[in-house]
Amino acid sequence: MIVHLSAFLYTSVQIAEKGRRNTMSEITLKNVSKIYENQQYAVRNVNLEIQDKEFVILVGPSGCGKSTTLRMIAGLEDISDGELYIDGEFSNYCEPKDREMSMVFQNYALYPNMTVYGNLAYALKIRKVPKDEIKKRVHEVAKILEIEHLLDRKPSALSGGQKQRVAMGSAIIRKPKVFLMDEPLSNLDAKLRTQMRIELAKLHREMETTIIYVTHDQTEAMTLGTKIVVMKDGFVQQVAPPAEIYNNPANLFVAGFIGAPSMNFFEAWVAVEEGRTLLYLGGNELGKKVYLDGKKGEILQRQKNGEKVILGIRPEDIYEYEEAKRRGFEKNSVGLEEKVIARELLGAEVVLYFQAQGRNQAVRLNPENETKRGENINLYFDTEKLYAFDMDTQENLFYKEDFTHE
Repeated sequence: MIVHLSAFLYTSVQIAEKGRRNTMSEITLKNVSKIYENQQYAVRNVNLEIQDKEFVILVGPSGCGKSTTLRMIAGLEDISDGELYIDGEFSNYCEPKDREMSMVFQNYALYPNMTVYGNLAYALKIRKVPKDEIKKRVHEVAKILEIEHLLDRKPSALSGGQKQRVAMGSAIIRKPKVFLMDEPLSNLDAKLRTQMRIELAKLHREMETTIIYVTHDQTEAMTLGTKIVVMKDGFVQQVAPPAEIYNNPANLFVAGFIGAPSMNFFEAWVAVEEGRTLLYLGGNELGKKVYLDGKKGEILQRQKNGEKVILGIRPEDIYEYEEAKRRGFEKNSVGLEEKVIARELLGAEVVLYFQAQGRNQAVRLNPENETKRGENINLYFDTEKLYAFDMDTQENLFYKEDFTHE
């Protein structure tokens, strides 16, 4: 079944053209936009450098422009403005068939009137590969993917997982320079998606090719990508490796979109008390406060003293008293007592939800925690893991330009 996909990848590499591994596949987008007839922008001024052999994930909510960007790279959508370069060559008007790319769609894009054999063989037939070679390669693919018994069936007779395997086989058998994938796992069940994430990572390593992958699933983005492109409303919000996206988000949207449960946000007033930076949570509820020392505290004192900011902290960076005391920051949080409105035991952890400032907030704790719904819990923030965002621009006030060099 799918667990054998890595062996298939090895086989496909062996049957590739001589010198295939030395072929470059770099893609550059310069101020690329897509404007429809109603003058609505689907994508606006996208600048992106995709290096050879990278696994680039375009991620964002529905309608953010990620699939449109992918289709412009593929040549399936015209570029309204800007420039596309493939391996250094201007390619805005290059025909899709000449871009040496292979695409896997969300709906698998199989030919309904062809059998599985026909779908796998089609890309080779139009390239006039000899029949004997086509037969050999199709059966190699089918054997590795364990779909030999499906070769005479049509797509309508296949399950979602079987269709996905056929679509992947159809793409890989062509030996493209670049794989383009538009939410290929979204129609699979959770277990199969997990398996396929592992196999896609193997695909990238074994074939040493460039992959550009669209998803709205942040788990896929964080586990698969070597580079993540976060998009919103047609704009690129941040481009960075997964760890940087998670730990050094450029703005409020990126911080809230990546992570599950998502980052908690609180409006907080910045003040100075005996030389220390103090953040009052909850407006007039002055009993709820957090002390912030070090460089982050200095930044807020210098830039935002007397003003309001949006304070952010991830659920895993909030603790109960004993753990906070062990870690040495139990005195930095004062009066953060909250009523639990929901409890989720997830085996290795428990997630407690509470409401503050009209938002549902979350804390991730050890599974031994026995706090029940309706009970109160005292919370302590790991202040070294705090974020602060500008109320107007929503930019991360602690953003580090040189994060990857630390």
